[in-house]
Amino acid sequence: MASLTLQIFCLIATGLLTGHGLTPLLATSPGGCLYRGQYYPLGSFQASLCEHCQCTSSGQAYCAIEECFSFIGCVDHVRDKNHCCLVCPNGRNCVTADGTTIKHGDTYSTGDMTCHCSGDGIFAECAHTLQPVSVDPLPVVS
Repeated sequence: MASLTLQIFCLIATGLLTGHGLTPLLATSPGGCLYRGQYYPLGSFQASLCEHCQCTSSGQAYCAIEECFSFIGCVDHVRDKNHCCLVCPNGRNCVTADGTTIKHGDTYSTGDMTCHCSGDGIFAECAHTLQPVSVDPLPVVS
């Protein structure tokens, strides 16, 4: 059905072109695929940084766009022109409650708070440390 539809479209287009004094130009792609205006030979090809394709013997290009995991693993990720997905230029890291960035596996302390960057999160696990308090003994009432 698709082939018949394409043939009818070509006949109509040819008729319209020749009726206006124009010569139809038929594009053929022997042994390859025409994808987004670019010719590719049979087999695998990469149409763009994140688009991986396969050109079949029927002249069809089947493409898949590379998906990136939502977990990046760092708080200072950047988009690198040589990579499809975001990258962590300083490796895995976390951010503390006060906004300090620490490397994965490190511990950070300030005042009464201690934070540790572990697990798969980008937020450091922080806890307040209890400070010793001196208390005067209560008088004994008799």
